[in-house]
Amino acid sequence: MYADDSKVDEKLINRYYELTLRQGNRQALSRRLNESDDASDQAQIKQLDIPTLILWGAKDDLIPVENAVLFHRDIRNSQLKIFDNLGHVPHEEDPLATVDVVKQFLTDDPISN
Repeated sequence: MYADDSKVDEKLINRYYELTLRQGNRQALSRRLNESDDASDQAQIKQLDIPTLILWGAKDDLIPVENAVLFHRDIRNSQLKIFDNLGHVPHEEDPLATVDVVKQFLTDDPISN
């Protein structure tokens, strides 16, 4: 989940474990993984035409960064920010870096990658 393993501590592990115990979370994840329809999802994504900020960690081991490029290509009016040294959850791994980009996006300033 994180590119920097030193940021993964007992508290973080326990937090994720506790999230799996919340009522309905396991069932929701199972349903989501089983209902994937790439063609339908891709068609819906291409219909989006609203300002969209895509944040991605270049070191995401779960979903390759190439997917971020495809989202950016398919979503009109999107901006893409790839964080070179972050993983799957950049907003958790480096909240200060990601919030700066979000603030910039919300003030209509172009995001530089």
